[in-house]
Amino acid sequence: MDIDSSQARGDPPAVGLGGAFHRFWAGHTSANLGDGVLLTLFPLMAAALTSDPLAVSMLTAAAYTPWLLFGLHAGALIDRIDKRRAMVVGNLLRCVLLGVLAVLSWFGPVPVWGLCLFVLALAVCEVFHDGSARALLPALVARNLLIRANSRLQGTRVVASDFLGGPIAGLLFALSTGTALLFNAGAYLVGALFLLSAAVAARSLGGEGKDEGERAPDTGRASLTREALDGLRFVRDDRVQRGFAVAAAFSGFATGGVSAILVLYVTRTLDVPEALFGVYTMLSAVGALTASFLCAPLGRWCGHGLLLIVAHILGGGVLLTMGLFPHVVVGALALGVFGLAATTISVSAASILQAVTPMPILGRASMARMLLAQASVLLGVFTGGLLGGFGLHVPFVAGGALLLAAPLVFGRVFREGARRAAV
Repeated sequence: MDIDSSQARGDPPAVGLGGAFHRFWAGHTSANLGDGVLLTLFPLMAAALTSDPLAVSMLTAAAYTPWLLFGLHAGALIDRIDKRRAMVVGNLLRCVLLGVLAVLSWFGPVPVWGLCLFVLALAVCEVFHDGSARALLPALVARNLLIRANSRLQGTRVVASDFLGGPIAGLLFALSTGTALLFNAGAYLVGALFLLSAAVAARSLGGEGKDEGERAPDTGRASLTREALDGLRFVRDDRVQRGFAVAAAFSGFATGGVSAILVLYVTRTLDVPEALFGVYTMLSAVGALTASFLCAPLGRWCGHGLLLIVAHILGGGVLLTMGLFPHVVVGALALGVFGLAATTISVSAASILQAVTPMPILGRASMARMLLAQASVLLGVFTGGLLGGFGLHVPFVAGGALLLAAPLVFGRVFREGARRAAV
């Protein structure tokens, strides 16, 4: 049995998650609600202006662009600055941007190119907010509580973003665009206020890497670009970091390909009415919420290395099933199981990586992995669109095969990461 190395690192006793985490949790959840509203609100605003799919798709491109262009440098900057303050500033800037957009919308519709500029600016704030959140969490809770903390964050993210965000956006947009934008701004403002009330007593940043693979590079006070590249090299040179990053790219490519044609598969192949598409796919969120409750006890029972292997097999199996056996009931059950598998992978992998990554390089390492994952999702979306031309079931078969292959390729590194993390 692995010895809990959180004590060796000076982590606080695992009595509970603590008040600082709960205020961080509340602020993070409020921002998630804002994110969920944005995901529905901006496409609705664009669709009211144009029916050109290329123009509407530019919103998605604008949302991804900052992660690809600025992600590495953002990670280096996050490692230098107060992470809680970065989250607060990110939320306040989003609040101001949405307030400005609300004022502009009262004078008339904002053109699609203008919406793209706002999405781009909002996404830059999201890069710093979310990157800081991932790097800050290990400073708030003990290593052996990371699974529980990440499970709570993921569970409330599903409720706030997936369950509540879309319906709220649709209802408020029906009233007026300005009302919806001001509500969205308020969600980010509330998130900032909760974070301001969280007194963060972060653990010392020294002496984190007891294992050879956990040592952070000694960069001193180098340029931001050099520190960003140090994060890439750290992920490349560490077996666990590299393995988990490539495994996430596998998953991102597979799920990106499926998401690209999901609406067509559900409405055309399964004959689900377009009006019920959101309700039908909400079953995936139900599975994700279930996983947020089950991940910690299942990990204690079988170990998170084995849990990651099983979750990949489960996720790949249901995608393959959807591709080979297109049926409305099979598809509904498969979406629910896939949501459970995907969330289990997300919670376990994030907790393991937070535990094995030294705090001085958490931001850079996280952003380096995120860069690869986001690029893989975009490539998967493009590939899924091409494969869908041969049949809407083909991306599901291809994605399922990739996920099923992941345990064969990464099974050993999953177990090694879980052993080293001792979460």
